[in-house]
Amino acid sequence: MNSILPINRPLADPADLNALVFENVDIILYELFAAASRQGQGLIQGRTFTGCRFQGPAIILASSGVNFTDTNFGDSRGGIKNLLMRPLGDKAIGTIPMRDCQFIGCEFYGVGFTGTDEFLDQVSTLTNTPKA
Repeated sequence: MNSILPINRPLADPADLNALVFENVDIILYELFAAASRQGQGLIQGRTFTGCRFQGPAIILASSGVNFTDTNFGDSRGGIKNLLMRPLGDKAIGTIPMRDCQFIGCEFYGVGFTGTDEFLDQVSTLTNTPKA
């Protein structure tokens, strides 16, 4: 698979934050979550993002069916584990929950990640180089 990273295009706003498919747009994660919340959804679900840039500050709670392909998780300031958060309790309050979402050739800025122990363990082994 050929990488589409880094993304070097001009900024582009999404036309509809409630769309199911996003390509080559820049998304502020809080705005994406707020749009879903206005539709009565408490999470981002069933979306595909290709060539998108995501802006925080935010923490994504990756649930079942969330996949990252050829992803730049962002500036880890020395190690990918700096982008990972592990809740001390059984909830991750204040996160942006996602389920059944695909991220292909995307970049993240100012975003942390949390999820199951399995998810955190998998991501913690990555380098700062995008992975296919």
